[in-house]
Amino acid sequence: MDNRFPDISAEQATTQLIEEQFLSAPVGRKSDNSTVYVNFPYQLLVEGLAETLPKDRVVIEILENANPDGKLLETVKRLHNGGFRIALDDFVPGSEWDSFMPYVNVIKFDIRNCSRDEISQFIRSNRDLLRHTVLLAEKVETYDEFESYKKMGFNLFQGYFFSKPVVTKRNKLVQNRAFALKLMQEVNVESPNLNKIEDLLKRDVSLSFKIMRYAQNILYNTRGISGFRNQSLRDVVVYLGISEMRRFVLVACLTSFEEVSNTEIYYLSLIRAKFCELLAARTSENNAINDAFMVGLFSLLDVILGLPLDELLEQITVSPEVAKALQSNSGELYLYLRLARLYEQRIWKEANEVAAQLGLPNALVSELMNQATKWADELPISTSR
Repeated sequence: MDNRFPDISAEQATTQLIEEQFLSAPVGRKSDNSTVYVNFPYQLLVEGLAETLPKDRVVIEILENANPDGKLLETVKRLHNGGFRIALDDFVPGSEWDSFMPYVNVIKFDIRNCSRDEISQFIRSNRDLLRHTVLLAEKVETYDEFESYKKMGFNLFQGYFFSKPVVTKRNKLVQNRAFALKLMQEVNVESPNLNKIEDLLKRDVSLSFKIMRYAQNILYNTRGISGFRNQSLRDVVVYLGISEMRRFVLVACLTSFEEVSNTEIYYLSLIRAKFCELLAARTSENNAINDAFMVGLFSLLDVILGLPLDELLEQITVSPEVAKALQSNSGELYLYLRLARLYEQRIWKEANEVAAQLGLPNALVSELMNQATKWADELPISTSR
């Protein structure tokens, strides 16, 4: 509840994590292909605890303070031969782990503890030794760091960069982004023109395909029948209705942008959008529900497009309440977004306070977050992940 690592041993922390992640059946993503990285102290490794875990779901992390002796090397060889993936955590460039390298799948560099030059020099000097190893950068906090380590050959990243806005120069929108924002604007006017919407959709083959697939999925799930085999795009627009069209366009346009730094940001945006909508449905009048969805979805728009939020909001039509939440961090809509962010960061004390301010019990808020996560998993258009 204090949002900090508890005063317990590394051994106790690992065993507790194993119990929570693998024995308590938590709610996860649909068809979960994600990997759990588990820190293992030296003693638990050599005692064989790692071998009790599902090897297709975990990466066994060897802690930085482990002694790279013969006993540990034999354990790592056994795990490797058994199909487990091994990672060296908080790796410091040096030669003491060279004998382990043929059995190591991932090396994690804490870029706050080692300089960029040190890491680059180690990689250049050990290319043959590292040829089958995935490089992971920890504590990535800026766009410059993300790009720099990506160019250096890193494939995996952790850090605050993925949930913080990126400061960029004020660039002119390229054509595909301008088009997408125009479509988002058109569906959100007070009286949308279906002819204009249809015309804009026809200009983008990808969006045309996605909306047909989206409508087909809804029809199948709600009525258990297939349809739209010979229907026009206009038929699909009419069938969905303006509310569903708004949702489709907002989500589909964001997931169609090119050159995005990380597709996980899309996924986070989708969860926020649905979570904010579900909160609004419990606490506000119906006219706030769509605005709540937009606040969540647009909360990372500046990161996705690499442009300042103020400039982006000038180019689309949003309600004053949405703009207030995103630009001023105020208003009821902002409370929904704040609660989403607190949940993402596991700041439970403040999350509970905001939930109480909204008049919602903690158990319900947790369930709404689970619903939002499942919804984001099941979207038929989020294929870029």
